[in-house]
Amino acid sequence: MAVKRSVGAEPPEVRADLEAAERFDKLRVGALGVYFREGLRTRFLSYGDFDRAFIRIQEVNGRMCCGTAVFSYFRMVFVKDGREIADVPTENERALDDALARIHELSPQTAIGVPEKQG
Repeated sequence: MAVKRSVGAEPPEVRADLEAAERFDKLRVGALGVYFREGLRTRFLSYGDFDRAFIRIQEVNGRMCCGTAVFSYFRMVFVKDGREIADVPTENERALDDALARIHELSPQTAIGVPEKQG
């Protein structure tokens, strides 16, 4: 099972990859894997730690003084063996689209998108 690891506990090449990784809002994509903040720590998932990545859109209705509004939040979700192991929230869908494209370039074996329903 994949484990979200703290970058501080990783070898120096992982820390160097983090520094060189391309930033997509709250997610960084490097040659070795993806990096994101979780609380006070920076977490690392190598490309072997997940086999699928996709964007989940979450809409929230909000009440305001003059009516209601719908706010959209986006999450990059990482999956291993059918289980969601991590997600990274953001309000920037374009950044996540670009991050998915970069992940696919660096890790072509990673499935991109939500799997189609069977049956």
